[in-house]
Amino acid sequence: MLAFFRRALSSWLAVGLLALVMLAFVATGVGTPGGSLTGGPSADAVATVGGKPISVNVISERAQTALRQARERQPALTMPQFLASIGGLNPLVEQSIGASVLTAWAERHGLAASERLIGSEIATFPAFRGATGKFDENAMNALLNQRRMNFNTFHDDVRDELIRRQLLNPIMAGARAPDGLLRIYAQSLIDKREGVIGLVAASPAGIAAPTDQQVADYYRGHIARYSLPERHALRYALIGPESVASPAPTDAEIAAQYKADAAKYAASETRTIQRVVLPNEAAARAFAATLAKGTGFAQAAAGQGLAAADINAGTVTKDAFAASDGAEIAAAAFALPSGGTTAPVKSPLGWSIARVEAIKAVPARSLDQVRSEIAAALTKKKADDALSKLVQQVEDAVGDGANFNEVVAKHKLQVVTTPPLLPNGTAPSDPNFRPDPTIAALLKATADSSADDAPTVETIDQNGHFALVGVASVVPAAPVPLAQIKPRVAEELVFERAIARAKTQAQSLLGKINGGQAPAAAFQAAGMKAPQPLSLSQIELSRAGADVPAPIRTLFRLAPGKAELVQGPNGSWFVVKLDRIVAGDAKMLPMVIGATRSELQRGLGDEYAQQFANAARVEVKVKRNPAALGKLEQDLRSGNNGGGAQ
Repeated sequence: MLAFFRRALSSWLAVGLLALVMLAFVATGVGTPGGSLTGGPSADAVATVGGKPISVNVISERAQTALRQARERQPALTMPQFLASIGGLNPLVEQSIGASVLTAWAERHGLAASERLIGSEIATFPAFRGATGKFDENAMNALLNQRRMNFNTFHDDVRDELIRRQLLNPIMAGARAPDGLLRIYAQSLIDKREGVIGLVAASPAGIAAPTDQQVADYYRGHIARYSLPERHALRYALIGPESVASPAPTDAEIAAQYKADAAKYAASETRTIQRVVLPNEAAARAFAATLAKGTGFAQAAAGQGLAAADINAGTVTKDAFAASDGAEIAAAAFALPSGGTTAPVKSPLGWSIARVEAIKAVPARSLDQVRSEIAAALTKKKADDALSKLVQQVEDAVGDGANFNEVVAKHKLQVVTTPPLLPNGTAPSDPNFRPDPTIAALLKATADSSADDAPTVETIDQNGHFALVGVASVVPAAPVPLAQIKPRVAEELVFERAIARAKTQAQSLLGKINGGQAPAAAFQAAGMKAPQPLSLSQIELSRAGADVPAPIRTLFRLAPGKAELVQGPNGSWFVVKLDRIVAGDAKMLPMVIGATRSELQRGLGDEYAQQFANAARVEVKVKRNPAALGKLEQDLRSGNNGGGAQ
């Protein structure tokens, strides 16, 4: 599902697809909150198109709707994960801008959708059909209310989609790829590219060892590479569950807790329930009649435009179901056996019908049955309270001016001192030092601290581990003395020379090969391994599935007889030459043409529509508000919906 959204949002011209998805949410029962691209002026707009705003609320609602649709396939998907998968909010904004541009352009040139056409389109939505199978205004209003969408918004979305169809469909439908073009395209897919690829590796073999002066000069010329940033030596004392001791709970405390949680241990019953809410009694009785004919509850609900998420009440107690759907339907549902279905019941929401999917009865548990459970919970609570008290005492002592040594001595905490550490936790002075997650958390907390700063209490993890931490010393940023790293500097200087030599060799080989010398002879004369022959068609290449290496991509864009250099890893170079293009089997052409016709014509249609939309965009003035968009995306990622529906 996320792959679908990434593809759909890859171009702002995909507004037609996006609009169809948004309208389909209503038809299939996936919630679509309100929002209009043609509403009144808004102070918090992410953009304006032709002077009309696209509000923060609209984009927030679009994002929430798209997330709900994606959750049909990935229920655990979060908003931050969804936004990361589609590249943030900007693709949604660009598509909304694209939709508004086309509508604004159409309005300027007298193209419109009549109210009769809009009404006819709305009447075709299956979800708006009543018990008779015909359009039912009450059914439409009930479903729009359930989707938190007002009619005016829905009306405008349908109008805009009809206008975009009138603009783009004729352009895209008229795209036809000429037979000559199809034949050329298909031929290019089956033709084989025959050539060679030779490797010129960056090897230090044969390069003389540099002199001391050359190493020193190289060291000074690359001093930043051989410098260490500021390092902090930390001292810290861990505070965790092992730092405190608490007495075991008494029998009296266990009994008192059992009494306090009497409702928790009493007998209870939960039921897994599906239900529908219909706008009137006639619709409810028609739904019941459908069930009586043997139609499954979910299938019958789908006929009303309701998805699984709309009809599942979950596993609930009677009180919880009454609170959400009304006491009348709750009483009826909890009077049925498993698998039973209620008659239509008038409820505060409309006319409800519920089905009991499963019943789970939990018997009461005695004090003896839960004694160990309560004892464990009380033991943990006492330990948590003792730890919380100790952390508070340490924080109070630091706040009152006590230094690190005074605090650890008073509370008998064990102190750990690290060597000077880089921000990544490694210790240049001690190669055997291995940082742990505690060190990483403390380095981050003390990144801007000095040895003169007071210690702080930091949270290490969510399992009740803390630390009193301070900076023991700071080692300023400075180059590593050459004497300590001279072999490394010499090795890197030699390898840099090897890289330069490889490039020179590759350029020399390229010149000879493009000058007419055979690649095998050129490589042999240079004392290198002969190039590897390669014969591939684009169809064969596509079957590999993996990323195509750069040298092979180069082979497919060279002219016959030409060679080119491609940079490889670790300072190496590839010399790529295309010898010839061998025509593919003509018998394959009809099959390839048939397989690629729709692809090529679809591409042409998309290109024509894109060019039309680009032209419209030049005429309609668009202004963006990056600050409003940035704040909205931050709000959505942090759980604040930014004004949109949840």
